[in-house]
Amino acid sequence: MSVLSIAENPLARIAKNPQLLRQFSVVDYHKMIESGILTVNDRVELLEGWIVNKMPQNTPHVSSVRRVMRLLCGLLSANWTLTCQGPISLADSEPEPDFTIARGEQGIYDRQRIKAANIGVLMEVGDSTLLADRRYKGAIYAQARIPEFWLINVVKRQVEVYTKSRAGKYQKVVAYSEKQSVPLVLDGEKIADIPVSELIAKS
Repeated sequence: MSVLSIAENPLARIAKNPQLLRQFSVVDYHKMIESGILTVNDRVELLEGWIVNKMPQNTPHVSSVRRVMRLLCGLLSANWTLTCQGPISLADSEPEPDFTIARGEQGIYDRQRIKAANIGVLMEVGDSTLLADRRYKGAIYAQARIPEFWLINVVKRQVEVYTKSRAGKYQKVVAYSEKQSVPLVLDGEKIADIPVSELIAKS
């Protein structure tokens, strides 16, 4: 049996022996929540089997989230459910996107989690500290075949719309500048053209 020396860095040992790490299934993750091992005070999410700390949110991010929430609440019919920073259940991940627009009225999700097949559009707000994280999540969303993913890029003041998921990647990306509007399309129906300037906190 290998014994850890007091002088040895535990992280260095893990790096040499990745088998010491354990990935968790979505079912495992739910059990940890239900048993109280993970609580509302734990700002984490499950990404590809790893329990990952969520990044702190700065003022531009929080302000942009408020703007998007206000706009979407005024646009969606009762046939769609809007969730802000709530979990979605995928094959090996349970991320918490900034916004999820899911099919069906709100009561459908009182006793079930939102899954990939329910989703029309996902949206993430990314500032300087969150862009890499959000792009990584975009890869997870593509693998889950989420039909459309918006990255609201606070740094470049644009909205990147990712569509046409195939082979684990989005094949089409369109960037809308601050002077343009983004079409919000749900199940083939255009709901609105949303000005990018109204989605992002003023600099």
